[in-house]
Amino acid sequence: MPEKIQFVDVIDTFKRAVNNVLAQYRMMLKVTLVTTLIALGYALLQPPSYKAVATFILEDKSGNKGGLGALASQIGFDIGSLSGGNAGMFEGDNILDIMQSRLIVEKVLLTKVDSSSKTSNATLADLYVQAYKINKKWSSEPHLANFKFDANLSSPLQDSIVFTLLQKIVKENLVVSRQNKKGSIIAIQVISKDQKFSKLFSERLLKQTSDLYIDIKTSNLTNNISKLQNKADSLQAILGGLYGKTFAVAQQQLINTNTAVKINSVPEETTQRDKTVTYTLYGEVVKNLEALKLSQINQTPVIQVLDMPKLPLVNQSTPIYLIVFMGLAVGLVLSILIAVYLYTDKIN
Repeated sequence: MPEKIQFVDVIDTFKRAVNNVLAQYRMMLKVTLVTTLIALGYALLQPPSYKAVATFILEDKSGNKGGLGALASQIGFDIGSLSGGNAGMFEGDNILDIMQSRLIVEKVLLTKVDSSSKTSNATLADLYVQAYKINKKWSSEPHLANFKFDANLSSPLQDSIVFTLLQKIVKENLVVSRQNKKGSIIAIQVISKDQKFSKLFSERLLKQTSDLYIDIKTSNLTNNISKLQNKADSLQAILGGLYGKTFAVAQQQLINTNTAVKINSVPEETTQRDKTVTYTLYGEVVKNLEALKLSQINQTPVIQVLDMPKLPLVNQSTPIYLIVFMGLAVGLVLSILIAVYLYTDKIN
């Protein structure tokens, strides 16, 4: 028959275990102190982390059939086809990939930190390299010891280094996402050790994307406007010549009324026909030209900025007191487990 365990015995065993654990308070204090100091050292040595956030709304009007588009379609003009319809590449999540593309990020990295300065040529790439102390690693490389980025020049070495920085930034420092999966608000988050870099990079990434978007949205419109303007000018010059010709015909008709002075005349019907056809063509070209100009105005601006980062940025690193508290808690739990283990080993 198994031996019965009384509640009093359980209480007595528990008391002995607690007393034995408390008797090892010195060991517990040492373990807790060590873990706390380790946590404090980590807290003091952890790198700063500054997050800059810029948000904007992407206005895609390329598919808008109301307003000007509807009016133009009623009179036979397809403004969408004239504008080129290039906004599709910015639809969906394409904009997120474009903002992290090599084309955009490299342009941003090679912009000057202080664009108004005529003496300093330091770029955002230089700022990033200094913040992450990458330049110290280069000191041992002869061809990199005195390397400086130049926004106005391109070389295989600079292109290679910038591409390496680009991959690191896109992977570790840059987050581009929609604030809501079904919404149109896009947020750019840049997290780095240097708050100035975080702020400038997020702002200029938004600007470069905006410039690219506007250029793509309006490039075909601008080209078509230029072609139509040249055509209108050409037709206007032809009309000017035809009006002069009409005046000459009228003079000849006046002369021909005198039968004594009869000369060969230009057929009036031919001149009138040419003038009518040219005037009609000129009117159609001008209508298309004005429709395109209105369309170009209607599509600008295409990016509406909501929020931009402002200095000083908040350090996103874990607070020192929280890390120290976690070290204290870990040390306390660890020391208790060690004391319990020593007690059970003594019993066995």
